[in-house]
Amino acid sequence: MIQRWLLGISVGIILAVFAVYPQINIKSLRGADFQGVFASCDLDEMAYASYLQAVIDGRPRKNDPYTGRDDSAETPQPESLFSIQFFPAYLSAIPARTLGLSASQMMPVISLFSAFFTALALFWLIVSMTEDDWLAAVGTLIVIAGSALIIGIGAVNSFYEGGVAYPFFPFMRRYIPSSIFPFMFAFFACLWNGLKTENKKSRIIYSIAASLCFSVLVFSYFYVWTAAAAVLFGLTLFLFVFRAEDWRKNAEFILITDIFCVLPLIPYALLLSKRDETMDKAQLLVLTRQPDLWRSVEIIGYVVLAITAIALLLKITNLAEKKFYFIAAFAFAPFLVMNQQVLSGRSLQPFHYEFYVINYVVLLSAVLLTIIFWQKYLQKIKYLSLLLLTILGITSIVWGYIEARETTVFWDSINVRRDEAMPVNRRLRELAGNDIENAKHQTTLNLEALQADGQTTIAPFPVVWARHQHVFAGLHSWEENKRRYYQLLYYSDLDEVWLKKSLTGCADIEACMALFGWDRFNARLSANARPLTQIEIDEEVERFAEFSRNFSLAEASNPQISYLVVFNETENSLKNFDRWFERDAGEILGKYTLYKVKPKSSQ
Repeated sequence: MIQRWLLGISVGIILAVFAVYPQINIKSLRGADFQGVFASCDLDEMAYASYLQAVIDGRPRKNDPYTGRDDSAETPQPESLFSIQFFPAYLSAIPARTLGLSASQMMPVISLFSAFFTALALFWLIVSMTEDDWLAAVGTLIVIAGSALIIGIGAVNSFYEGGVAYPFFPFMRRYIPSSIFPFMFAFFACLWNGLKTENKKSRIIYSIAASLCFSVLVFSYFYVWTAAAAVLFGLTLFLFVFRAEDWRKNAEFILITDIFCVLPLIPYALLLSKRDETMDKAQLLVLTRQPDLWRSVEIIGYVVLAITAIALLLKITNLAEKKFYFIAAFAFAPFLVMNQQVLSGRSLQPFHYEFYVINYVVLLSAVLLTIIFWQKYLQKIKYLSLLLLTILGITSIVWGYIEARETTVFWDSINVRRDEAMPVNRRLRELAGNDIENAKHQTTLNLEALQADGQTTIAPFPVVWARHQHVFAGLHSWEENKRRYYQLLYYSDLDEVWLKKSLTGCADIEACMALFGWDRFNARLSANARPLTQIEIDEEVERFAEFSRNFSLAEASNPQISYLVVFNETENSLKNFDRWFERDAGEILGKYTLYKVKPKSSQ
C-alpha cells in the first residue's frame, strides 16, 4: 500500500514541476531584474487574481476590484461570476492570509498544489478501478499530458505553419479550474468505491464524501460541476437500464448520492437568480436549441461507447463488471454537455467544456477501456507489457515537458512586460497602505493595457478601464463599460480615425472586445458569433466622435481620477488629459511613470 501511494506521489511531483515551469521560466528570463510577477499563460488569470487579492484584503464576497464598488448595506451589489464561484477563491485566500502571501505569491502555489493533488486524485480513481499501480501511474500521466493533444490544442498547434502553442495545460488555469480539479476526480473515485464496497457503513461514507466533493464543484466552476453531473446522470441511467445482479444495492447507493448532490443546487440557484443583469451578456449566453454532435471529444466518446458495447455483445466482459458503467458514463458525458441546450434552450460558451474539462473525462474513459483490454490480454506477456508501459510513461513525461515549454514561450514577452509593471503596482499598494476603503474611491487611469489589467492583482485602487472589468458586477451597465473605454481613448489622444481603423477587421482586438463583446472577434466563443459590419463600425465611430466633442467636466469627474500611470516607451502627449487635470512632477518607477493628479479648479 505504501509503495502504491509512493508511486502516485511521484507522478504528482512530476506534474507539479510541469505546472510551475512558467514561473521558473520567467525567473530565468528576468534574472536579477525579476520583480516578482506571477507567470501567466492565460490573461483571464488577471481577473481571478484580482478577485483573490480582494478577498485576501478582507473585502466582501461580492466585490469588484476594477471599479471598487463592493457590497455593503448602503450600496448592495448583485451576484457576479466570481461571487457565485467563491469556493476556490476562499480556499486560496485563507492560507494566503495566514502565511502573509499576496495573490501574486499565491498563484504559483496554487499551480503546485493543484497539479499534485489532481494527479493524486486521478491516480486514486484509476488504481481503485484497476488494482494495478503502474497502469494507474501511466494512465494518470496520459490523461494529464494528453488531454490538450486529443482536441488539437496546446503544443501541437506550434507544429502547424504560423501556429501558436496555446493554451498551457488547460486545467491549470488559476484559480479555476485548477484548484478544484482534484475534487472532480475525487468525486468519481468516491462513486466508484461506494459502488464497489460491500460494507454498508463505507457506502454511506463514500456517498457523503461524493456529495461534499460535488458541493465544492457547484460553488467553484460551472463547466466542472455540470460535467460531473453529466457523468453522474449517465452512471445512474446505465445502472437502471442495464441491470446487473446486484443492481438494487447499486441503485440505492446512487439514488441517495443523487439526492445529496441535488441539495447544493438549491442555494446555487438562489445565488444565480440574484446575478447582475449584465452577466449573461458578458458570459455570452446564447438562446438556441441547435444540436452539437461532432466535436472531437464527442467522437472519441462515441468510439469508446461502441467498443464497450461490442465487448459486451461478444461477452469479452459482462454487466457485472461495474467499471464498464463508469467507462460508458465518462464516454457519454461529452454528448450530454454539448447538447444540453436542446432541452434547456441555453448555450454558454461550450468550448470551455472541450478545452478545460470534458477532454480529460473522455480521455479517461479511453484510458480505462484500454487498461481493461491490457489486463485481459497484454499483461500476460509480462516483458512486452513492461516495455510498452515504460515507453508510454516516458513518452507522456516528454510530451508533458513539450506542452509546458511550448505553451509558455508564447507568453514570454507578455510576462516580461507584466513583471516590468510590478514596481509601479507595488508603489500603488504602498500608497494605499492599510486603508483599503479609502483606496477604493481613488481611481487610476492606466494608459497601458497589461498594467491596467494586472494592477488590481496587487493594488486596491480601481481603474478607469481594463479588459476584464466587464465580467464583474460593479459596472452598472454595458453602456458604462463602453463609456469608460471612450474615456480611455479620449485621454490617450486617440480619435475616430484611429477607432475606425482599429475596428475594421477587429485589427485591435481590445477595441473590438470593449465596444462589441468578445464573441465579435472570436467565433469559437459563441454560437451567435459574427463579424462586425461596416454599418456597426460607422455607428460606433460616430458615437465616439460625439462623445469626444461633448466631453465635459462631468465626464472627467466620473469616475474621479486620482492617479495616472504612463508607459514611458509609448508617446503620450496627454493633451486631452491635461485640459482637465493637473499632474505633479511624477515618479519614475522602472518603465512607468506614476502621477498624482487633481482636477483643475476651472475650465
